[in-house]
Amino acid sequence: MKERAVKSAGITLAAQGIKLTLQLGSIAILARLLQPSDFGLIAMVTVFTGLALQFMEGGLSMATIQRDHITHAQVSNLFWVNGALGAGMCLLGIVVSPLVATVYGEPRLTLVMAAMSLTFLIGGLSVQHDALLRRQMRFKAISLIDIVSMAAGIVAGIAAALGGLGYWALVISPITTFATKTVMRWLSARWVPSRLSRGSGVRPLLGFGANLTGANFIGYLASNVTPFTIGYIGGSQPLGLYNRANMLTSIPSSQLLPPIINVLQPTVSRIADNPEKLNRTMRSLMGKLALVSTLITVTMALFAEWIVFLFLGPSWTEAIPFFRFLAVYSFIQPLAGLIAVALIAAGEARAMMVSKFHSLVITVGALLIGSYWGVFGIVLAFSLSGLLIRLPVFLYYSSRFLPLSFWEFSKPIFPALGCAILTMAVMILARSFIEIANPIIGLLTFVPACVVVYLCVCLTIKPSRVDLVELFASLRLIFNRKLKIN
Repeated sequence: MKERAVKSAGITLAAQGIKLTLQLGSIAILARLLQPSDFGLIAMVTVFTGLALQFMEGGLSMATIQRDHITHAQVSNLFWVNGALGAGMCLLGIVVSPLVATVYGEPRLTLVMAAMSLTFLIGGLSVQHDALLRRQMRFKAISLIDIVSMAAGIVAGIAAALGGLGYWALVISPITTFATKTVMRWLSARWVPSRLSRGSGVRPLLGFGANLTGANFIGYLASNVTPFTIGYIGGSQPLGLYNRANMLTSIPSSQLLPPIINVLQPTVSRIADNPEKLNRTMRSLMGKLALVSTLITVTMALFAEWIVFLFLGPSWTEAIPFFRFLAVYSFIQPLAGLIAVALIAAGEARAMMVSKFHSLVITVGALLIGSYWGVFGIVLAFSLSGLLIRLPVFLYYSSRFLPLSFWEFSKPIFPALGCAILTMAVMILARSFIEIANPIIGLLTFVPACVVVYLCVCLTIKPSRVDLVELFASLRLIFNRKLKIN
């Protein structure tokens, strides 16, 4: 199982490299074709459309993946439920679009919201096809679908921007992506649902999905109350700056975390009934994720101005403070994602929902405090509360439902944090002696140096050294298997 998981991780990580290149290219191009206010305008809508997507999926994808045994009739019933949820969310989005425009005082949002609602209808038709592909661990097919659909959406968006459609390019792009993804999932899964049937035993799956949807819903509120507050208080311009900064800082987690999670979901589900093995696996994974996450966070925080200048352009300098604040927050996302996988694999969807509620309450309190210092205070409060309060609370609460104590959750993180602090001190000192104006030369010079310093520091600390050796051993296994396959 370990070798299969590592092989699957290799396939998905290779695909993520391609997707990362596509995403960075689209960010750089669209940032130069459109204005910050265009991105802010769409971000106002995506706060609501993203929320509706949580209901469209209904937690039923994970219900299919997590179940030990599932029948064709059960999956078919779940398909029709997802289709109905998608159609319902589409109609609801169209109906409430004038209200969304009124909330922000922006009339253009009415048509934008109505158009974006089509993604619910399209996406709902392939939720179960995607779940079946993941359940069967067909990660080559999943990766190909993700790459082709992303490329199609990017090409459509750039073409629309070049055609002078402005912010509509950011509407056309996701609709194209969803449509391409749905068609390809149907073709790849080669599964056709049957009619709705009674007595299929689907009720427990719906109950699991409802709890998971509740958790995702509350978690989404916790994550998106920040952009909503920025848009409501500051308008489209600062929200556009925040949106692009958040997009850049979330690229490592959004590109690296999903494939890892997709591989871990079926893997962890198969050891969830073995407390000793789950304990050992979680502690090992926490240490390795912390090592990678801290390196990415340190790199983004240290070289924020160069990264923003390179990918967004010189007119986006106001986004640099947002980027630096959000780089700090990006550290916790892989760790929280791993724990969430373990909770779901253990069937503790309700515990996930309660933990997300804790996160929402803490976030709202932090934003109320940070709002005294305006938009920058809001972003800083969101980031620091995530690192210093939300993550520790999540670790403590999760320890009540998993075979790990709070200390066993936390211990693997501290060596990586120590390595990060020492690396930052060395690199800040180095930058004080070496001045480089060109962002490309600066990144090409200092990023490799930062990686080397970080690895050297890790080798001096025993827990980090062990995790690092095991991580490289896993990477070696990935590449060895690739060579054998080729």
